[in-house]
Amino acid sequence: MSIRQRPHRDIPEITPRRRHLYATAGRTACLAAIGMLLLAGCAQMPTSADKSEQAAAQAQIDQAIEQADPAALARARMDLSRTLSGSARAEQQLAAIETTVDAHEMALARELYQQADSQGLWTSIDRRRADIARGVGQWSQGERDAAMRTIRNLPLPLGIDVERRRLLLLGALNAEAGNPLAAIRYYTAVDDQFSGPWLDQNHARLWDLLTQLDANRLASEAEQAVAPDLSGWFELALTYRRQPGQIDDWIDRNPNHPAVQSGFIEMLTTEKAIRAIRSPRATGPIAVLLPADGRYAAISREIRQGIDYTRETAAIAPDRELIHIDSGTTQLGAQAALEQAQRAGAAVIIGPLLKEQMGALASLPVDGPLVIALNVPTQGTSLPRGVISYSLPPEQDAAAVAARMWTQGHRRVVVFAASSPLGQRARSAFIEEFSLQGGEVVDRGNFASDQTDFTAELRSLLRVRSNNDGPFQPRIRDDIDAIFIAASGSELSLVVPQLDYFGAEDLPRYSLGLTYSGNRDPRSDADKDGVIIPIAPLLLASTAGPDHPLRSPYERAQLAGSLPRLFAFGADAALMAARVDTLLNGGVIAGFTGDLSVTATGLVQREPRWGQFRNGLLQPIEPARGAGMPASLVSPSQMNQPPTPANDGMPATSSSQAGEE
Repeated sequence: MSIRQRPHRDIPEITPRRRHLYATAGRTACLAAIGMLLLAGCAQMPTSADKSEQAAAQAQIDQAIEQADPAALARARMDLSRTLSGSARAEQQLAAIETTVDAHEMALARELYQQADSQGLWTSIDRRRADIARGVGQWSQGERDAAMRTIRNLPLPLGIDVERRRLLLLGALNAEAGNPLAAIRYYTAVDDQFSGPWLDQNHARLWDLLTQLDANRLASEAEQAVAPDLSGWFELALTYRRQPGQIDDWIDRNPNHPAVQSGFIEMLTTEKAIRAIRSPRATGPIAVLLPADGRYAAISREIRQGIDYTRETAAIAPDRELIHIDSGTTQLGAQAALEQAQRAGAAVIIGPLLKEQMGALASLPVDGPLVIALNVPTQGTSLPRGVISYSLPPEQDAAAVAARMWTQGHRRVVVFAASSPLGQRARSAFIEEFSLQGGEVVDRGNFASDQTDFTAELRSLLRVRSNNDGPFQPRIRDDIDAIFIAASGSELSLVVPQLDYFGAEDLPRYSLGLTYSGNRDPRSDADKDGVIIPIAPLLLASTAGPDHPLRSPYERAQLAGSLPRLFAFGADAALMAARVDTLLNGGVIAGFTGDLSVTATGLVQREPRWGQFRNGLLQPIEPARGAGMPASLVSPSQMNQPPTPANDGMPATSSSQAGEE
């Protein structure tokens, strides 16, 4: 439903008048941000046309600024351009289109492009500004997909203004194309660069798009979103749709969310309600629900030893009881274990472990213990009230890789994925996240899990070519700058040497954290050289010296079993149980699997460390600069400040493995 409709009689309506105020206020902010630039640009115009016509056009510009009307300002700039010639005419016409984009007057932007007659000179003024305007022109001619490609694939580096317009245009294009989720991501990406009325206007756009998603999609996206602000928007829209009386509860859990800080939430506020995720009682046992027998017994044992390690290191108070309960492997087994934990007076429950057991959590009473489930709910369902979901899914790794690749300057990539469910899940998560960041997946290939020879697949994916005579000297396509490989560790060991054989030895390559077992094994990992992966901090201690701060717990993890990752997983689950108040208050816990935080819907997010295989060993590398979006984005209030050097704060256009060090 649109924000112009009243979906619930107890919720204040966002009326057309309010929407008009958003637009008017947005125009005011737009003009305030660019006014000085416009006046400076008009002060020294050529006088090739009649001076009286120029004076009239300048008066229109002055009046538009005084009235805070960006549409009138853009038209006045177009009128002024007709009194000029050459580069001065081109500059005014280009700036007229940019003014409309800044004000999100996209229909007018397309109209003014059709009126312009100096397009041939725009590239000589600025290539990137010209490309933005060219995208507007393609849109005006009905070539929306071409416009998206043009605007998405601007050459780096991007200036502040160009990057802001790129995001606004991609948001508008996707909204028109019926892709509200993509549009939401673009508008959210630029949201924190605005303030005041501009921010209000952007929030109105976001809300209209959020109301186009059904409740199941909102719940799914809220759980999967990496960025807390984005997850918060989805959860707010879901709460508004399903439980409007609990919007105040959402505010309590998200006091720093942009919707709260800007005052937008005031139009949705209802009566005070209880928290969906409660702080547990300060006393009471911690119950651990894991399967004790069968094929999961070894996994449970390693997780349990991680939990015990946290207890031994005093993260859990020595006098606090720790109860281990067999949950079996079925939903009925989990149900019985939950009931047993509640009878024991548990304040916090860790578990269950298996996805098929997550349904048992729906029976928890409203005033029951807080649960840290060790899996995610099935697709299309949301977490019950009072439940936190903590797991190590490949989708989170894939999304983290997509964000890092974008931040490192990769814009056009290929994906090579195993046909297994794990490979396809990671592939889909990567493609969605990388595309929504603004990158382009130009090609993709799959391989069978039992495959050992990838000649046909890699030749096609990389467009391998070589001379017909002489030694084999392959060359690959030149329209990509990185590759993401969604595979297991054994599969990765087979793929990488063949990548090198077919001429891709200098192509940056990324994969999943599960491709490293956590055990130092140079022989097994020798064929993964150059690959960059997200990794749990504890596992980086495997190739570190004895003075590494995590060396001691890592050695303990090795004694627990063959998969130190599971030890780290259990240790962090117990750490969260002991410090859950920190998480529920928006804090971050430094854990063995990463820096841990909780989204508005109770999903635990992990910020991993990064490693790169070199000579058969996984070595730590520095975090990527920035966090998902190029560093060129700044507040519009800074638009008139002197420009920074072209390479300052911007990701490189491409990155080799050595550059990642």
